Amino acid sequence: MNRKDDPDTVFSEEEDPYTPALEVSDLRRSLHSIMKPAITVDIDTPIRDAIHLMQSKRIGCVLVTSHRKLLGIFTERDVLKKIVGTSFDLRTTPITEVMTINPQALNEDDTIAYALNFMDLGGYRHIPLVNDLFEPVGLCSIKDIISYLVQHFADEVLNLPPHPFASAEEEIVLPDEPDLLADDEG
Repeated sequence: MNRKDDPDTVFSEEEDPYTPALEVSDLRRSLHSIMKPAITVDIDTPIRDAIHLMQSKRIGCVLVTSHRKLLGIFTERDVLKKIVGTSFDLRTTPITEVMTINPQALNEDDTIAYALNFMDLGGYRHIPLVNDLFEPVGLCSIKDIISYLVQHFADEVLNLPPHPFASAEEEIVLPDEPDLLADDEG
């Protein structure tokens, strides 16, 4: 029997194996603490200019606005799914032809936990943050949330075993998978 399973073992708070690594209060912080500035383009912006802006700023999306109101979002996924392999003239076609219209958005006062759940359920990698007038005030990406978690819980994350759901005594058995790199001839 190891110490963790022995009911008579007394742990200090620092070594209590049941103390969660992530506190609920950490996930109740507002998105304001991790959001990035909103990078926007106008609805008349040509696709080429939007892509160039994304490349130069090293960002995964731009928010599309008209009269400062959020109308759409243009992401790397849109480039791959809607542009690659088509005959769009990137110099003249407006971003409105390929953007995702009426994107879901959150408020900067919403919590990290709420955003994480919202993004997971919707399959979003980026979520615009808007004010009461639906004007973009920021952007939150899944990368921003992961960076926050790693920054605040680096020791817990970096000290996880290779297979965190297995105990040290258990042997991990992976399912047989075909060798995808093997030659067809043997």
